[in-house]
Amino acid sequence: MVIGITMIKIVPGHEKASYDSLKETDGVKEIYHLFGEYDFFLILEAADRTGLSGLLEEVKSDRYILDSWPLLVSRESDNAIHPSIGMTFTSAGELAAS
Repeated sequence: MVIGITMIKIVPGHEKASYDSLKETDGVKEIYHLFGEYDFFLILEAADRTGLSGLLEEVKSDRYILDSWPLLVSRESDNAIHPSIGMTFTSAGELAAS
C-alpha cells in the first residue's frame, strides 16, 4: 500500500462539484478544504506506485482542476528520509518516473 497526498486548485465557483466528485473517487481517502492558494488537500491510497500514479491522473483529469501539487508518502523504511517514523516523501516528478 502507498499513500499519496496532493493539494489541488479548483476553478472558482466549482468547489462543491469537484468536492462531490472527488469524494466518490475510489482511492480518495480524505478531503480537507483549504483557505489559500490551493482549495483542497487530499489523502490518496493505492496498492502500489503505479496505482497511485493512475489515481493522481484520474484526479487531475477533472475539468475543474487547475493545478495540483502531489507528494508520495512511502513506508519503505530502507529508503527513509525520516528513519524514526519510517516514511519517505517523494516529489511528483520522482513518482512519475517510477
